[in-house]
Amino acid sequence: MKRELEQAINKKDFDSIVLYRLPHKIDKHILVGYSEIIYNGINVHHCMDKGFVFEPFDNAKTHGLFINQSYSTTYDQLSDAEKINLSRLFVIDADAPVVEDDFDAYKQHFEQMHQSISDGQLDKVILSRVQCGPSIHKEHIVNLFETLADKYPHAFVYAISSPDCGTWIGAGPELLLSKHENRLSTVSLAGTIPNNDTSLWSDKEIDEQELVTNYIENTLIQHQADNIEYSEPVTINAGQVKHLCTNFNFELKQTNGNYIGLLYELHPTPAVCGMPKEKAYQLILETEKHKRQYYSGFLGPVNNGDFEFYVNIRCLQLYASQSVLYIGGGLTLGSKAENEWQETQLKAQTLLSVLKNI
Repeated sequence: MKRELEQAINKKDFDSIVLYRLPHKIDKHILVGYSEIIYNGINVHHCMDKGFVFEPFDNAKTHGLFINQSYSTTYDQLSDAEKINLSRLFVIDADAPVVEDDFDAYKQHFEQMHQSISDGQLDKVILSRVQCGPSIHKEHIVNLFETLADKYPHAFVYAISSPDCGTWIGAGPELLLSKHENRLSTVSLAGTIPNNDTSLWSDKEIDEQELVTNYIENTLIQHQADNIEYSEPVTINAGQVKHLCTNFNFELKQTNGNYIGLLYELHPTPAVCGMPKEKAYQLILETEKHKRQYYSGFLGPVNNGDFEFYVNIRCLQLYASQSVLYIGGGLTLGSKAENEWQETQLKAQTLLSVLKNI
């Protein structure tokens, strides 16, 4: 660990810490700073700063965070002593009430949502649930982060701790929006099947992903994006499951906005909310008994006008005596409750398989 970071830690000139690793990269990042509570979304000034954004699914009910960068560095490996030093900076909250669905409760919520699809009100909606896992002592957090980074090279992997949000850890593959100089990127990620050689894409998953792709394409056109390029759907591996993904690259002139409007038009994406988005959004709030908080929100680093934001899926929140996993899946007309439940079980293994070995 660099001496400057050790000095920053010793000075305690911060209240929050973030570890993150970008997809398909080797370097892991450490960022410390003070958290700023954000209501009703980030603005262009946050994107022009240096720091880290942590936004919820519903910023009318849960505040977002911007961690102003006091110090940051990258590393490849840490000694055991350095890991212990870093782990001390994470704060694990006392236990809080958790609404954990069993299959019967999940099926009831499924039927409520599926009825809206059958009635023609919606094309797609995402039903999520929470599942309790083992407690994680804070001295294991850095090891858990590094294990996730090693196991899921395709994912955005992070661990964040702040007095304003608690401690969260995750590994998700879905890019929401990135900007590097004048070029922007996003993805259409949807459809889920088991990650094995015998599972094949059905019309249900293909249609589900196409809904998201069409929504993103129309949104970019409405925002007058230039030079839009997009790929054919490709399969990406995500632990125990795999998804269909279409990559978008485009340009957006400064005169057409400051990217914030586009960002919040994309968020929450149909992949974590549904279509039409506003109706799906309201149905989620009415049906799900747990608070999503930062699950299916977005997060990522900002650096002087450039940013890289990812959807916060496959994540867990740490409490004193347990961890709480957030998992969900997209419901369409062809969905069956038993199959969707099994899909969430598979997605949960992305994190549970790692927790067993920590």
